[in-house]
Amino acid sequence: MIRHRHADEFWLFTQHDHALLSGRLAEQIGGRVIARPSPRAIQGIALHDCGWPLHDDDPTLNPAGEPLHVFETPPIISTRVWSASASRAANKDPYSGLLVSLHVLHLSLMSQAAHRSPPDVFELNKFQHGQIELQEQLRPQVGLRIDRPLTHGLAAPGTSPEEDALLFDFRLLRAMDALSLALLCSEPMSITLDGLQTRPGGAEAKISLSRPAEFTVALGPSPFEDDALEFPVPYRRVPARWYTSIEEFHGVFRDAPRLTQIIRIAGLV
Repeated sequence: MIRHRHADEFWLFTQHDHALLSGRLAEQIGGRVIARPSPRAIQGIALHDCGWPLHDDDPTLNPAGEPLHVFETPPIISTRVWSASASRAANKDPYSGLLVSLHVLHLSLMSQAAHRSPPDVFELNKFQHGQIELQEQLRPQVGLRIDRPLTHGLAAPGTSPEEDALLFDFRLLRAMDALSLALLCSEPMSITLDGLQTRPGGAEAKISLSRPAEFTVALGPSPFEDDALEFPVPYRRVPARWYTSIEEFHGVFRDAPRLTQIIRIAGLV
């Protein structure tokens, strides 16, 4: 769940809707700055949070009594939804599943810095072993070898055209994920599109990003076919306050109206 603070309300966007927005963004890449992604890569990007309904259909509270924001998620929750995301994506297509597994594996590695208690470390280590095993099952299904040196599931650049394509798609997933978060989150964020490549095996694409207004991102140069884009994203809004119990919050959440927010992407002036 993304908890967007708007005046005296929390606007709540589900992680799966955020991921679907990421996929719609990937569909708009025009080939001028970034090579057009394959349909399988776009599907993987759109599915990268497809396990999150396990939480977001029945959302929880943080210790302050606020709806749990994705950046506050403890490993006992995140590992469950990450695992479901990878397995659900793999059930649709092995390449999409491999992309999502790589993404959630790298999220878990970043999570280790903030979660050092023995129970958290155990959950993260167990999850990481499971994802490595899943990737070993999926790689042969998409024509990738399992006897090459890999770093967190990825081969070094230049290993082969197939590995370069996977690295390109993985970095594109991360960039579209970051762009969608920049569009939907309210807090100040240091979000960049660093690491995004112009094409498989190509140089890094230099794209500047700014947030000139709420629900608006400006890019330069724009990687999209059209410089100006608009998309509707569903959300619910609830009062921005401390909730005394999960039962109280669930009652408010389920009665909250389902609304639509228009997000915008523009070129840098």
